[in-house]
Amino acid sequence: MAPLTQILQSDLGLPPSSYIYKVLSTAAREDPLTYSKLDQLAVISSDDSLRFVDPSSLKLLPNGIIKNVHKSVTCLERVDDEGNIVVTAGRDGLIRFWDKRSKDKVMEIQPRFLPISAIVCNQGRNFVAAGVENPDDGLGDTPVCIWDMRNVQKPQLEFVESHTDTITDLQLHPNLPTLLLSASTDGLINIFDTSKPDEEDALYQVINHRSAVHHAGFLYPGTDIYALGTDETLSFYALQSQEEEKEEPTPNHVGDVREKLGCEYLVKMNWMGSEPYLAAGKHSANRIDLIPIKKSDNFTPLQYQPEIKERIQFPGAHGEEIIRDIFTDVHSKTTYTCGEDGFIRAWRSANAGDAMVTEETSMKKHSSKKKEKRKGDSTDAGGKKARYKPY
Repeated sequence: MAPLTQILQSDLGLPPSSYIYKVLSTAAREDPLTYSKLDQLAVISSDDSLRFVDPSSLKLLPNGIIKNVHKSVTCLERVDDEGNIVVTAGRDGLIRFWDKRSKDKVMEIQPRFLPISAIVCNQGRNFVAAGVENPDDGLGDTPVCIWDMRNVQKPQLEFVESHTDTITDLQLHPNLPTLLLSASTDGLINIFDTSKPDEEDALYQVINHRSAVHHAGFLYPGTDIYALGTDETLSFYALQSQEEEKEEPTPNHVGDVREKLGCEYLVKMNWMGSEPYLAAGKHSANRIDLIPIKKSDNFTPLQYQPEIKERIQFPGAHGEEIIRDIFTDVHSKTTYTCGEDGFIRAWRSANAGDAMVTEETSMKKHSSKKKEKRKGDSTDAGGKKARYKPY
């Protein structure tokens, strides 16, 4: 497939040496995987701001900066299908809800634990779940807590024994909304049935990925599960059947994909319409690829593989800097990337038209200081090696 072309870029007025952690659409949701016409992008960055961006120009919208949303922001997610409310969380232990129209804070949850590393919401069910970071070396208590949005004074449920290290991902299955998936650097992926009143009964399935999990989720519309390890491993698992006598499929461990895919790190599973694509970066070659994940035509369960020959390339990417997030808008056929160079960039295929490109927003050269780094490494203010942040 032909490489994509960068059509726009912006640093959003961020301070020098900022990272942009995440970018998401605030358009109304058409189904669990696609949205209506893109109206705004929301991003969080290492200056602890929440910013709302015009996707057609990558300019900040009027009053589009909310500063100091947290002391060390870690999470940004949608709350409702309409896309009007987003939620953030941080290492200050707070969960805050923001209206994209007024830019006002509309609700706050003050959990009893610090800090927060993952969050997921379902407004239709008045559901909020948050997971905790373990800031210390070694194992510790890292609960997953669940609130009812109508009463956030105390959690409805607390799962305190199922993980022993940082929670890195939380997901709900769209068709099975009581199933909550949690992933952790303890190597486990847990599936909880949140309709059950206590942790022992709620823990429906435990998957041992055998290495720290960076991202995990459901391969909607099915119930198969993917896992991306912090060691760049890829695996696929089946959701456990409720029929006890039914034999479970053997997991598909693709393994370390760096050599196979010619990459150095995995970003996430990115959906382009209804199709999953693995985002894989190679910062030493100034490149990121989207590689379709396809299942073989036979009836053998879990036979997913990356289709390397069909990869979509992003030449130049973010230079030698790590890409933190990626989002594809199917209506404009535009993919947005953000990363540790402090830029958000828009990409299109050459035959997708140039309606978004104007003289004022034409692409400019951006050079940044080269760094010897790889995903998983960062330094604190004293130069000491620190945990990869945020999750």
